[in-house]
Amino acid sequence: MKKSKIETAETRKRIVSIASRIFMEQGLAATGIADVMKAAGLTQGGFYRHFESKEQLIAEANAAAGDNIYERLEQAIAGKSPADALETTVQLYLNQFRNDKPEYLCPLASLGTELLHSDEQVKIGAAAGYQRLVDFMAVQTRKLNLLDHGRVACAIVSTMIGAGTLSKLAPNETRRIAALDNAANMVRLLIQAAPRTTAQQDTGSPTLAAEASAT
Repeated sequence: MKKSKIETAETRKRIVSIASRIFMEQGLAATGIADVMKAAGLTQGGFYRHFESKEQLIAEANAAAGDNIYERLEQAIAGKSPADALETTVQLYLNQFRNDKPEYLCPLASLGTELLHSDEQVKIGAAAGYQRLVDFMAVQTRKLNLLDHGRVACAIVSTMIGAGTLSKLAPNETRRIAALDNAANMVRLLIQAAPRTTAQQDTGSPTLAAEASAT
């Protein structure tokens, strides 16, 4: 019996979700189409009913991973003051890399140089993912009345992605946690030192400034 459009769409969505997890667990090069389809309980031959290439799947899997992250972040910062929202965002992002088997991961940090050596379609998707993260962070830095909130957002994102990548390369848990903690402290110092558009500082939460001063 021919599958309905709804069933086909659901199958495609399941493949993308499973691929996102496997790609970040095993890497892009080490994961074949057969691996993804087997994990999805489907035959390899059925892959091309849904996707034109592995590269298309990678791009969509990375986008889906981003959707998952932003959904979690939006829920976590809802109703928080600007300072608390930024602190929560940074901590949740870095916490992805504190566990050996996290529930979600950012492909920009998890796949690192593999994205750099991927084809154009994957690179374009990765660049869009980076810009999306910067834009998300810029919304929060703008609310802190930072003079150059866009550049600060870029610096924060670069710090977080770099820390995530380094944490995966760390030889032991102590070094991994240190890389993540150092990144969190660096972001706090960056926010504390950034010029404001007015003399008024955000007073919604003392967390950022207080913790930075204590380091």
